Amino acid sequence: MNSKPQTATAVHYSIRTVILLGISVYIAYLVETNSLQLYIGERIRPLVSASALFMYALAVIQGFLAYRTYRGSVVECDCCSTPPAKSWPRASLLYGLIALPLLLGFLLPDTVLGGSFASKKGIILSAVAPAYGGGPAQPAQPAQPAAMNEDTADSTESTEAADEEAGSVNNEATITSPPTEEELDQLFVAEDDFSRDLAVLAKRLYVLPMIEVRPDIYMEVLSAIVSFKQAFMGKEIEINGFVYRESGLTDNQFVIGRIAVQCCTADATPYGVLAEYEGAPELKDDTWVKLKGTIGETEYNGNVIIKIDVSESSVIEAPDNPYIYPNFDFLNAPID
Repeated sequence: MNSKPQTATAVHYSIRTVILLGISVYIAYLVETNSLQLYIGERIRPLVSASALFMYALAVIQGFLAYRTYRGSVVECDCCSTPPAKSWPRASLLYGLIALPLLLGFLLPDTVLGGSFASKKGIILSAVAPAYGGGPAQPAQPAQPAAMNEDTADSTESTEAADEEAGSVNNEATITSPPTEEELDQLFVAEDDFSRDLAVLAKRLYVLPMIEVRPDIYMEVLSAIVSFKQAFMGKEIEINGFVYRESGLTDNQFVIGRIAVQCCTADATPYGVLAEYEGAPELKDDTWVKLKGTIGETEYNGNVIIKIDVSESSVIEAPDNPYIYPNFDFLNAPID
């Protein structure tokens, strides 16, 4: 092997060594500083963490090849022949494309997505989570009789009476015993597999004195409430999130939001619930708050959505991991 091709090959191996080692060190840095969660969903986080070891092993191999090539002790073959001189511009471009994001990762500070991201992408208010492979669950409908009565007024009165009965079960303070399983089955009627799981969760939430929207089942709890919102009117709720505002809201309205991530922040989606609170003007955008209140409904942009009539509000520190993730085992997750 002559000196110039030998040197060129050694340089190639050396560049690869530096890049692979840099990727390994960067992943290890993100893991050590607990910053990996700001970029990667929790389901694939262990795989990305383990890839640091794989990248390190590749860097060691490339470094060893660079050393052996430089010393002239590598046997040349067709699979690793010396790159021709004209390949250097193309190789430099490829190496640069890999090295540039790595360099930016080291130089730029970690950024948490929040209100500014929601304002650019738009926030989804009170929507059913679509992350489980099924379509949005529809709100439970009152049971229809086998034959429709021609008198539409009687039918309307029957429907209103059913709604009033459901509301009375939910709101009357005189009730001392929890609803029976049969009563819960009548309140939460599922029409497909997706809404069936949400109905099971809704039954568990319904009997709680206060619904706590926990981060580990955030989207699932809100999905259950939205799917069967009439049954939850007037129920007490507690929720954490950042303050977000958009055009069209009144002075006493704001959105309490969270950023949902499935795979990585590239697929992040802002979700939130509209809140009404007399002290809303005092809460600055992107401030993290804990809200307590009751569930109601309102109309916004032509859609009927749930809202929270806030009774208590307190400013809190942003959590270490501000994002929420789909929970595919939410029926086994604790809710109180």
